[in-house]
Amino acid sequence: MSAIDLLDMFQRELALCKVGPGQVMAVLTGPNSRADYAAAFVAAGQRLGAEVFRLDLPPAAQDASQTPTTAQGALWGRTPLTGHRSGVEMLKRVDMLVDLVGLLHSPEQVEIQRAGARVLMVVEPPEILARMFPREGNRERVEAGGRRLARAKQLRITNRAGTDLTYQLGQYSKTPILQYGYTDQPGRWDHFPGAFVYTWPNEGQSNGTIVLAPGDIIFPFKDFVRSEIRVNVVDGWIKSIEGGFDAEHLRHFMASWNDPDAYAMAHIGWGLDKMGLWNSLSLFNKESYIGQDGRAFYGNVLWSTGPNTDVGGSRTTPAHLDIAMKGASLFLDGEPMVLDGEVIPEDMRA
Repeated sequence: MSAIDLLDMFQRELALCKVGPGQVMAVLTGPNSRADYAAAFVAAGQRLGAEVFRLDLPPAAQDASQTPTTAQGALWGRTPLTGHRSGVEMLKRVDMLVDLVGLLHSPEQVEIQRAGARVLMVVEPPEILARMFPREGNRERVEAGGRRLARAKQLRITNRAGTDLTYQLGQYSKTPILQYGYTDQPGRWDHFPGAFVYTWPNEGQSNGTIVLAPGDIIFPFKDFVRSEIRVNVVDGWIKSIEGGFDAEHLRHFMASWNDPDAYAMAHIGWGLDKMGLWNSLSLFNKESYIGQDGRAFYGNVLWSTGPNTDVGGSRTTPAHLDIAMKGASLFLDGEPMVLDGEVIPEDMRA
């Protein structure tokens, strides 16, 4: 993609975010941020008439022994903005923050949002951004899913491999997380690109068994499951992980954090992006992308572990799994949202 094409795409994205005259927009970058993205977003914001500045931060001082990995997409909540009070205070005063660092699941992002800033995270390669650019109907489908989540009391997931897990809802589900690839409301976060909807279960109220089958995806491994993994959940916590090599791989990774909160059940939801590719893992270098294809592809069921600060919880663990299941089913109060990988409600169908 040429620099002109990138600038054009980012200008269209910022227009969706209602960036314009009278607004202050910041572009946050760090040691691993793409320089071409930073330049294009600054120019795009200026084209739209906003007052734009870039805040570039050095690596945060961290004790490497505290985490087993710093691979992209494997360490959450600890960023160059961690502990950087002057930077946080500066960003709390903007209307729009373009996050090229990855602040997701960090207390700094929560604080900036509460101050009223719109936050847009952008880290995927240009090809993925272009293919999954927000399309007509995405927002409406996601909001339809959000309305159902907000009134649901119970969520259940199943699959043909033997999954049967029930989440009780209500503690956090009144304000589900809606992702449709742009943000135009004060204090709202989104991730460009992707369309999916999710919430967190009541603390200590998830019970059952998840059986991961070949073709399911584990993030941050950014890899397909090749053999069945049986995950047993009791009162909101993973109690055992059983199976062959894939299970051993997952157990080892979870244990390496030496953090009990890594085993807590976190968000649960489903993908609604028709342009997301289930098999994109086979097409990209792992370190070049986060994996929005796998997280958002149409009809997936995605569950996670670890932090819950996004919805007001207290778990700040950097250990976080996103696991996307292909061909699974998800029910709200007994009504199917996704059935064997097919989206069922008419107002959510693409």
